Amino acid sequence: MKGGAILLSAGLCYAVLVLWVEQRWAWGLFQVSVWALAGWCTVRLQHPRPSFLLAPLAAAAIWPLLQLAFGVSISPGPTCEQALDWFTFVAVFVVSGELFRDRRGLRIFLSAACLFGMLIGAAGTFQKYSSGGKIFWLFPSGFDSDVIGPFVNRNQFAAWIELLLPPALYLAARERRVRPLYACAAACMFGAVVASASRAGFVLACGEILAVGVALALRQSAPRKALAFRTIQVAVLGLIAASIAGWHGLETRLETTGLEALRVDAAKASFQMIKSRPWTGSGLGTWSIVYPRYAGFDAGLTVNQAHDDWLQWAAEGGLPFVLLLAIFALLLSKRAIPSIYGIGTVAFLLHASLDYPMQQRPALAAWFFAMAGATAARSGGLARGR
Repeated sequence: MKGGAILLSAGLCYAVLVLWVEQRWAWGLFQVSVWALAGWCTVRLQHPRPSFLLAPLAAAAIWPLLQLAFGVSISPGPTCEQALDWFTFVAVFVVSGELFRDRRGLRIFLSAACLFGMLIGAAGTFQKYSSGGKIFWLFPSGFDSDVIGPFVNRNQFAAWIELLLPPALYLAARERRVRPLYACAAACMFGAVVASASRAGFVLACGEILAVGVALALRQSAPRKALAFRTIQVAVLGLIAASIAGWHGLETRLETTGLEALRVDAAKASFQMIKSRPWTGSGLGTWSIVYPRYAGFDAGLTVNQAHDDWLQWAAEGGLPFVLLLAIFALLLSKRAIPSIYGIGTVAFLLHASLDYPMQQRPALAAWFFAMAGATAARSGGLARGR
């Protein structure tokens, strides 16, 4: 399973590198690779053990097919694409759960994720101040600034880092020989979140650092003095990295009070959509099509997401769909917090109530479900008894 862990990790890294590509082929290549890997795992594994987490997730993946079958989707095309995406997410969750039951496979994935996150964070921070909005200094993004690596949205970048920061802190505490490397990775990623100027990302990243520290202390895997010393080291490195990245953008955004009018109007419109179709929804992928009917004013801008994944899921899929995802989130959280490295999945879901990390860029959702599968695998959900 070592080879499978490497292939899945490489595929996820590829999905982030082409995140900015709007054409469907970039994401489609990843989908094909995941389905092929799922077939390979099916052939190789003799005694798979499914998780209770799989039941609500699989039911959520079937939901858009039911919307299409009963004709409740107002636009079948986007709903078909969403159905394919959700089956891909299920495949990622199952494949990661099977591959990362083995300690070596899990370590390969977590190490690759942390080091890749460090590279993107460091290069992306430098790119933000020097590329004039170009991705990797080469490809026009359509924006003049605030482009970090392949990310053109600061909140999506921060949400991705939230998934990777707890594993970096976890490995910094567990891996003695390469502890400085993972400590530097965590510090670099924290500095990149500061550079991104994402307010929610900064608050959640600080909360993750505190939660990981408390969880490690309660586990008592190391003497308290040694753990405190390591925590101080990581904190100092993080402050240094944040100072290098620059606090000015974040300070400016933190001083801005109140919610943007478009966000407030999108939330109000979402509640109206839910009230209109509470049980069936308008069809996954149709929020931007329905929104103009409920918009409170015309700002002259295209509003393509609700800026709240949970509200958008309820508007598009109805209350049953969002209930299935809420059950999945609760079951996952019970496993994520004790695992320590899975704490990022909880932060990611919290961020989803303020922005849209699970919409628009399915590669981010794939990373979330890969980390969720890894969390379930090593927390007893998908793990075989040894």
